[in-house]
Amino acid sequence: MAAAAYYDGQTARRYEVEISIEGGLLTVQGSGVQRCEPLSAVSISERLGQAPRRLQFDDGAHCEVRDHAALEAMLAQAGHRQGLVERLQHSWRAAALSLLLCVLAAWAAYYWGIPLGAQLIAARMPPAVSRQISDSTLQALDQVLLEPSKLDAARREWLTRGFARLHPAGDTAVSANLEFRSSPKIGPNAFALPDGSVVLLDQLVALAQNDDEIYGVLAHELGHVHYHHGMRLLLQGSAVALLMTAWVGDVSTLLATLPTGLLQARYSRDFEAQADAYAADTLLALGIPPSRLADLLQRMVEQRDHHKDRTENAISGYLSSHPPTHERILRLRQADARLPPQ
Repeated sequence: MAAAAYYDGQTARRYEVEISIEGGLLTVQGSGVQRCEPLSAVSISERLGQAPRRLQFDDGAHCEVRDHAALEAMLAQAGHRQGLVERLQHSWRAAALSLLLCVLAAWAAYYWGIPLGAQLIAARMPPAVSRQISDSTLQALDQVLLEPSKLDAARREWLTRGFARLHPAGDTAVSANLEFRSSPKIGPNAFALPDGSVVLLDQLVALAQNDDEIYGVLAHELGHVHYHHGMRLLLQGSAVALLMTAWVGDVSTLLATLPTGLLQARYSRDFEAQADAYAADTLLALGIPPSRLADLLQRMVEQRDHHKDRTENAISGYLSSHPPTHERILRLRQADARLPPQ
């Protein structure tokens, strides 16, 4: 038997009773209470620390039992089996497994979930939002890092015409819009904005030995635009801000992170390979050897290595966000074999 408190479900009165289980029947008696119910018809709450167990009857009455050991002994003798949830709650193996599964789920969400979510959102980003983000980003960069281009109007017009040829017909994911700026602080660089615009710095134009090298870099940037690489990285890096944006409908928090995030983005090997392949296909379609892009990257690497003892290296501007590797350069040179015979 076990001591219990009985409540009739009609009043707040508490009855001191004793309960017993025999022959599949639960008996409650004491303080003017006498009832007997099939154990199978009684709902028994799970054990939760030192909180009393609750035995609920169909008519609304219930018993509260604090003597857990006595109750569990009676239930075990009657052949009552704990529910799966209750058994798991009292199993250290189940607790350890649950902890491990939580850690794995969190890791999977970080490793696969956030990148996949960023990819899906970036591909469906409304054009108006992309333009707003791009305008805000460029304005912020103009205030702190960028200066007006020193290239003359004829040179800018020439490069703009060449850039327009890089825009593949039917590729609605890319908008051909070239912006010119200068930045001694950044050095040779070109980067794409979320709306598809590409910013070309004077320092990169000065470093290139011919226009085809410039077009190779621009085609590579259009590859990042086509696959939404920049936006995907920004969204991944701003996951918390993105969640707040979705919750409150205010993009100001996200906008505040974009200017620095844009220049600090580090493209993965897969992203670089995709952008290189896009650039190679675009250049080949125009009869330009993809090795022109490789030549410029090779020159950047050589000059960076030559000046690696300097704290400030202008060449590091482009290489920091687009780290070239010998494998990339080799693939671009090998793509020349796909040029049609002259």
